[in-house]
Amino acid sequence: MTYENADWYTDVSLVDDPHAYFDSLRARGPVVRLPYRDVVAVVGYEETVQLMLDTEHFSEINAVTGGLVELPFTPEGDDITEALQANRGKIAFADQIVAECGSRHADLRSILSRLFTPSRLKALQPQLLATAEGLIDEFHADGRVDIVRQYGGPFGALVISDLLGLSEETRGKFRALLEGAIPVPMDATPEEMMKNPLASVGKDLFGLIVRRRIANLPLLRTLLAQDDILSDLARATYPDGSKPSLVDLTSLAAFLFGAGQDTTNRLLANGFKVIATRPDIQQELRANPARIEDFLEELLRFDGSVKSGGRICRKTTTLGGVEIKAGTPILMSHMAANRDPARFPDPDRFDMDRPKIKEHLAFGRGAHTCIGAPLARREVATSIQRLLARMDNVRLSEAHHGPEGARRFEYEPTYVLRALKSLHLEFDPV
Repeated sequence: MTYENADWYTDVSLVDDPHAYFDSLRARGPVVRLPYRDVVAVVGYEETVQLMLDTEHFSEINAVTGGLVELPFTPEGDDITEALQANRGKIAFADQIVAECGSRHADLRSILSRLFTPSRLKALQPQLLATAEGLIDEFHADGRVDIVRQYGGPFGALVISDLLGLSEETRGKFRALLEGAIPVPMDATPEEMMKNPLASVGKDLFGLIVRRRIANLPLLRTLLAQDDILSDLARATYPDGSKPSLVDLTSLAAFLFGAGQDTTNRLLANGFKVIATRPDIQQELRANPARIEDFLEELLRFDGSVKSGGRICRKTTTLGGVEIKAGTPILMSHMAANRDPARFPDPDRFDMDRPKIKEHLAFGRGAHTCIGAPLARREVATSIQRLLARMDNVRLSEAHHGPEGARRFEYEPTYVLRALKSLHLEFDPV
């Protein structure tokens, strides 16, 4: 296949093997101009680190839309910082925390940070185990499972529900709403993207947060106050003592469901694709569960769940020897950087003994490093441990994925995630 005129954002032929596409770009250099929309792709490891850390010359305002960003103004000159900020409200998805910057981003992140303290994550561990066991119970006797639909998706939704302290009824509702949802599908219209099930989740969360904030009013606190994590969020203040708006709190809580459920589900499926096709690795993880940590870090490098994000040049600069003008959209790829042979020798080989195994960029770098990374690691490690403990001889279903040497896998048509549509496994129940 030739990639000369391939469009990362719309060409579904790139979905099955994005690594080959990025290899073709990297052969031309670490920073490459693409043949559409004036997009520049950054595919080198060192250059991606520079891009992630350089908030002076690059903005995160198009973190979701990447090269598809539509600016409501015509960029002029070598510095469009003020124009970007003045038009933020007119740029799609620029109100998401991943697209915010400076003090605004720091304020929003300070609210989320209270959910991911070591003590809170430690306290959540028994619920992680209980959720894992409960889901495994649903399919264990069958000896077969679609790990995406029957385990990974609901597990992610239920864990975030537990993190927020939601009721059993709300947990079940959100699990059903989020089943099968994918972010930024390539063939979706702007109207369809706005109909994402997260909108329904957000409406329910808004109501729950409103009730908790009202309950915290002085006259009602004694009678109505609840002591749960969502109440803690409703009472939260920014570092300067001001209160976040209800819209901000709702957006943050909904973001947790979107980011938390999708990435964990897809990473777990990518991991079990390796486990089911590499009996030697499966045997090693069973014999020595402590190796699950090394397996997870190499998985994040080898086939992490995030394929790409976006940046836009706000001040004309040079990166990787290429001049980038203000207003130029950037295709930033965690996946491409993690397969850069200049940083990771023999990058297409899965190697749990790889030196400096944690230096991958799956969770980003700098101010926008994934705040939920500790939870994601805990979720996936716990899931692998419990699934292997109760599922022996895990293998791919040949009826769904074909025989060895002629495997078939389908991926969701999205440029954001490395997302298997399904992963059908067979196993011997333990």
